[in-house]
Amino acid sequence: MTTIQQNSPAEPADAGPALAETITAGFAAQVAAVPDDPAVLADDGVVTYRELAANAGAVASLLREGGGPVALLCRHGVTMISTMLGALAAGRPYVPLDPTFPVRRLAFQLADSGATALLTDADNAELARSVAGEAGPAPVDVDPALTEVSTVDLADLAGAAGPDDTAYLLYTSGSTGTPKGVRQSHRNVVFGARNHIRSFGITPADRTSVLTSFGFDMAVTDTFAALLSGAAAAPIDIRARGLAHLAGALGERGVTIYHSTPTVYRYLVASLGERRLERVRVVVLGGEDVTARDVRLCRSHMGSGCVFVNGYGATEVSFIAQHHLPPGAPVGDGVVPIGRPLAGIEVVLLDGDGNESAAEGEIVARSRHVALGYHGRAELSAARFGTLRGERTYRTGDLARRSPDGTLTFLGRADRQVKVRGFRVELGEIETCLADLPSVAQAAVVARRADAGRGETELVGYVVPRDGGFDEADVKAALGERLPEYMVPRAVVALAELPLTVTGKLDERALPAPAPPPPTTTGGELDGVAAVIANAWCTVLGLPAVGRDDNFFDLGGHSLLMALVHEDLEGTLGRRIPMSELFAYPTVGGLAAYLSGVDDDTTVADAAERSARRRQARARRAGR
Repeated sequence: MTTIQQNSPAEPADAGPALAETITAGFAAQVAAVPDDPAVLADDGVVTYRELAANAGAVASLLREGGGPVALLCRHGVTMISTMLGALAAGRPYVPLDPTFPVRRLAFQLADSGATALLTDADNAELARSVAGEAGPAPVDVDPALTEVSTVDLADLAGAAGPDDTAYLLYTSGSTGTPKGVRQSHRNVVFGARNHIRSFGITPADRTSVLTSFGFDMAVTDTFAALLSGAAAAPIDIRARGLAHLAGALGERGVTIYHSTPTVYRYLVASLGERRLERVRVVVLGGEDVTARDVRLCRSHMGSGCVFVNGYGATEVSFIAQHHLPPGAPVGDGVVPIGRPLAGIEVVLLDGDGNESAAEGEIVARSRHVALGYHGRAELSAARFGTLRGERTYRTGDLARRSPDGTLTFLGRADRQVKVRGFRVELGEIETCLADLPSVAQAAVVARRADAGRGETELVGYVVPRDGGFDEADVKAALGERLPEYMVPRAVVALAELPLTVTGKLDERALPAPAPPPPTTTGGELDGVAAVIANAWCTVLGLPAVGRDDNFFDLGGHSLLMALVHEDLEGTLGRRIPMSELFAYPTVGGLAAYLSGVDDDTTVADAAERSARRRQARARRAGR
């Protein structure tokens, strides 16, 4: 059975394996210890510690002459990790940019961070040029540098940065309408990695999944916990490759420590069918409510000795608390607690008056390892970060209840921040973007439970049109140019006025539910490949029928549901389909035309037979 060490809040902050005080010094120590062990197992390649160090050295040599933050716009894998380490080895903080974000948002992050260099690769070079525009630093393609055979001096690799220097800026949703950059130090990143290594007993034999974008804190913990312990990081790009690829990659790469949001985890388990991921010994979920059913799914689909962990944290602190459930531990119904604070972190609960409470209140993390603050936002930093009894604090805005044994249970938010598929979203940022549109006079955005029985959170916008002009498709398209896909409301409803309570606040309970999608009979009869696509959509979206001209996202679809469609179509048609093409052709007719134009020997009869078998298999799983 796997032994997992549950930390106690009484333990000192320095408990755990001894590590260097900077990320690069810790990595250099592992290069010296296990040079020929695998360091990264990714879609774009596999490299050893020695090879990754050479990559980092090559990138650092491109950056030695300058100073300031380095923006990174690279593919999810070896290239991104090489550029992260290279920037740090050059003594410069990195700013990860997500290639799936709109150009406008990336350009803001590039300018706001003050980045003086922009590194990219062949896959993202055109996007990087668009992001840089005329004012940004000229993009530098690092691919040629990474193909050269070179060696690196470990003393140089350790870098010039000190423990309290900024290691990175990660941008999160901002309530004022623009993202805010969280500044984190080397010392704090090493602290978080050390807690992760200690909590899960990570050794060079382990493989840690890295499923989120490197612009999110989850990827930071997963990557550096591996590289500072001699284990291998396994980045898997589920947005580009789909959920079917995720299950296969986890098995092929021998992942032992699995970490994701509950939403991604549930889609993964659904895609496994009757298979198990036997090598997974720890499942860590975080970012959304975790339920008893998630624990049961772990016990039926992962290794027999797998430990289930509900983790709670924030970009400003990384993991704050965890609840560990070893095999055989009793599990009640409902939501799983978030557990107890990790070593070196104290959780203080504040009541509505700002006084400390023993039982219930807002979670305040007290630790010397909270973030350095928000980049260029002194007023906001002062509001969220502070000092209590001589130690730094961060007010999370989350509410919790503490039981007599010290276990914390998450109760929700004290403000209007929500989680959508694990992503932190400030509703105020979306409202600001809506209100900025010429056709909108007033705007409000709420989070609600989606239909179709999936229990997911979806966003709905409400607007009072200006001068009567309103087109929902145009509004959503305009939002898509400024916001990531997960922040664009599923529907935008036009109202004559926003309902208010007697105190003049928005009356969310009086807001009407968005109208159901229009009758799905547009575009004529469906046959052939179009019928196969329509069947996949209906299965995933829980709809009785769809039309040729219907748009997947207008019907309530999102990126993770599209990944399920991708899996269904590849299995039914018996062929590889680039995930990106499903986003490029979001209507039944458009995708059918694209797929029909690609050489393929699959007949409609073959597809129908495979589809029937898959429906039968799903029915058997649902009946278990």
